[in-house]
Amino acid sequence: MQVARVLVAVYVLSGLICALAGWVLIGRLGSVSPTAGQFANIESITAVVIGGISLFGGRGSILGMLFGALIVGVFSLGLKMLGTDPQWTYLLIGGLIIAAVAVDQWIRKVAG
Repeated sequence: MQVARVLVAVYVLSGLICALAGWVLIGRLGSVSPTAGQFANIESITAVVIGGISLFGGRGSILGMLFGALIVGVFSLGLKMLGTDPQWTYLLIGGLIIAAVAVDQWIRKVAG
């Protein structure tokens, strides 16, 4: 019974955080489009993978994830400041995901 309560609490907390993020987005943009933030998933997944959390299970650290978010944020902002087309930016972020997963697999293979 305790597991079910924790699971419900996690989903409620997640919903509240998403609602808060929506309100922040409305405040920043002044309006909301259904497609606003559609590519935020790829950036967040990239940050988590670069931060050391494996897509194949395992453990990671919050500090590593924050470091990954910093890397992705600086990378994205740098490309925007250079005037790179957004589609190229997301292609390069996808390349970062592939590189991070390849490094993770190589480390798993070497570690045994």
